[in-house]
Amino acid sequence: MVISQKFLRASGLAVFSVFLTFQNGFSFSVVRPVPNEIKTENPMPGYFKASAFVKLSAREFAAATGKKLSFFQRIYFKVVQRQMKRDLKKNPDLLITDYFDTEKTKFKFDLLWFVIASIIGPLGVLLAYGPHQKQKKEITTKKDKITSAWLGFLFWVLWFGYLFVF
Repeated sequence: MVISQKFLRASGLAVFSVFLTFQNGFSFSVVRPVPNEIKTENPMPGYFKASAFVKLSAREFAAATGKKLSFFQRIYFKVVQRQMKRDLKKNPDLLITDYFDTEKTKFKFDLLWFVIASIIGPLGVLLAYGPHQKQKKEITTKKDKITSAWLGFLFWVLWFGYLFVF
């Protein structure tokens, strides 16, 4: 009997020590449900709304982001706010996520406009500023086309500069 009690105590101590070592694996918590009347989560925070963004000052925006805005960033901040105010008149439920798309901000090189501007020079840049027809699946934006044309014009200037200097 003495051996069985010692064996039970030792095995109980071994099981207890295993539970202590794997504390994170067997953890649990008691969560009390919140009544339906009180909601703890806001499905759409206020900072996603463009109407809240328009009311911010540059200093408040810097405090919210944690980064100090430079002089040019403050000017651009005001320009974006004015543009959002105009867009809010058309769509009062405008969200920041609708307004700013990260995929559109990436520059995509347009080889066609680069070649056109590198062959015909300043006329290619002027053509890039002209009206464009939208295609079904457009890879580059008008801004990307204009930037590519300016890069082609720069190549044209370097190319003709090299020919006339040497």
